[in-house]
Amino acid sequence: MSSTKSRYQTEAENLHSNQSQWDAYKSTGHCVVLAGPGSGKTKVLTMKMARLLAEDIRPPRGVACITYSNQCAKELKKRLEVLGIDETAQVFIGTVHSFCLQHVVKPYAKLAGLDVACSLNVATQNEQKSLFEKAAALVVPDRNPARIRTEFDKFRRTVFDRDSVAWNEDKDMSSLVLKYEQLLHQKNKIDFDEMVLNALNLIQRYNWVRKILKAKFPILVIDEYQDLGIPLHAIVLSLCIKEGVRLFAVADPDQSIYGFTGAKPSLLKDLEHIDNVEIIRLRMNYRCGQEIITGSTAALAISRNYQAVSDHEGLVFEHPIPEGFEAQIAHVINVLIPDILLRKNNRQLGDIAFLYKDRYDGELIAQQLSQSEYKYVRFDQGAPYQRNQLTMWLEECAAWCSGGWMQGKPKLSNLIRAWMFFIPTIKTNSEVLNVRKKLVEFLFNNRSTNCNQSNKMMLHDWIKSFCKFQLHEWLQQEPAMRDDFDVLKKMYYDSKNPEHPLSLYSIETLGNQRGAPDHLNLTTYHSAKGLEYDVVIIPGLDQGWMPDSRNNLQEERRIFYVAMTRARHEVHFLWSGWRERNPRVNGRSQFVEEVMKKLGEFR
Repeated sequence: MSSTKSRYQTEAENLHSNQSQWDAYKSTGHCVVLAGPGSGKTKVLTMKMARLLAEDIRPPRGVACITYSNQCAKELKKRLEVLGIDETAQVFIGTVHSFCLQHVVKPYAKLAGLDVACSLNVATQNEQKSLFEKAAALVVPDRNPARIRTEFDKFRRTVFDRDSVAWNEDKDMSSLVLKYEQLLHQKNKIDFDEMVLNALNLIQRYNWVRKILKAKFPILVIDEYQDLGIPLHAIVLSLCIKEGVRLFAVADPDQSIYGFTGAKPSLLKDLEHIDNVEIIRLRMNYRCGQEIITGSTAALAISRNYQAVSDHEGLVFEHPIPEGFEAQIAHVINVLIPDILLRKNNRQLGDIAFLYKDRYDGELIAQQLSQSEYKYVRFDQGAPYQRNQLTMWLEECAAWCSGGWMQGKPKLSNLIRAWMFFIPTIKTNSEVLNVRKKLVEFLFNNRSTNCNQSNKMMLHDWIKSFCKFQLHEWLQQEPAMRDDFDVLKKMYYDSKNPEHPLSLYSIETLGNQRGAPDHLNLTTYHSAKGLEYDVVIIPGLDQGWMPDSRNNLQEERRIFYVAMTRARHEVHFLWSGWRERNPRVNGRSQFVEEVMKKLGEFR
């Protein structure tokens, strides 16, 4: 190795001040890092990957990093690029579905004799919905398909052993799964869940598949292990514990909030009980003040002994608003936000997040904000368009076109690299050069050229230009991009509709959806995971609504814990004790009571 220190080695010296981070970085065998909020887990993971690639792996072997979502993968790629690590053939960073499709099902399913003629023809969300409704009508005609879809998805992701007692006990669900998959295959389709199940089948049944994967990726890195579910856990047990692929995983069972998708934080206990798996706990919180840490763990009802590193104490406020939820929103707009902005020098709207339970609460908040002086961005399902890997990339392109190109934020090379990731079937040098050239022409032709001017080009015209350069045609040809392309098509038609909010979007507006300093942030508890803000405002904390009396209490605790720990400096609770048309709601949330009681002792 060169005597000159690499970028990652220089950065790694900062880990010395935290012994647990350093131990994780230096680990040599199977290692699971249990990392609380704000503990620097993403920094540790990226530093570890950089070290593994530089010191432990030699091409053509590589490292596979599996993440929960495309957004998580995108963030990891950005951080690795800062360390000088780019995604290559030896580095995979993506979701479990992408890994299973690209590196297991595509190359090995036919070799194993499986019928995978349909494997590359991925059903869109609309196609899946239609086929599921048809299957439900045939198997359980007396049940509403919309009401059982979540139950169906969870069953399919958790009960994948079709000889098990659980599979045979629930005849309705098992029959529905078989009928749905039969209809999929008749249409020559596959969906994302079946990709994972096919990959698991190949890995568990065939020793040669495991050996090939170990030869290609001798190290498997997993982010957000607690969210990825039983099939991935079974893959890990087969590849890592049985075959010897080295495991480095980062997880926090306290932030497992996707139980409705089949995630099980208890799976981490299985790994903790394996003798040759090292468990490292990160207890230092670099984000939250100590009062926020103390209050959030009181609501979690589990002692974690996390310690704040920051020099601010953190503040938790309670605001009883007896007039109801809409009065809570008005109080935030008229009283809290002005006070919050004044309380710290240079604080901006972008430092504040409005967190709420679901899109319907988000709609009520957005309606009042639209009549105020405050601009906002919204990240839940009620947003003007669906955020997926393609639309998030379009946001970055819009930011580049709106002046970002002058500061190199985002980098043009990153936009091009992400674009090529969307169209993996483009292989020949001439095709690659052509699609890269078209993208660059589109971006340069639509950028603002004056640093003092915003890009006021309307979204509809910008998407039309995207199509003019034929960029949409390559997306149409990619089986795995069909859902993303449908969202782009919907954005185009919605932006033409004068009644739709997108008709008012300029390119600057789209670019600001990435998060702008002068825009308040609106997001659900679930969508806020992984984000952080100076100040978090949580309305609607009424007993029966949060926690929801219909849901598992411990998962509700974890959801509330995630919401609280997004804040660095301040958390504001609002409650009324009642909700219109909701008889379940009665009084102040027990979580607020538990937090404030604990802080009363702490203070």
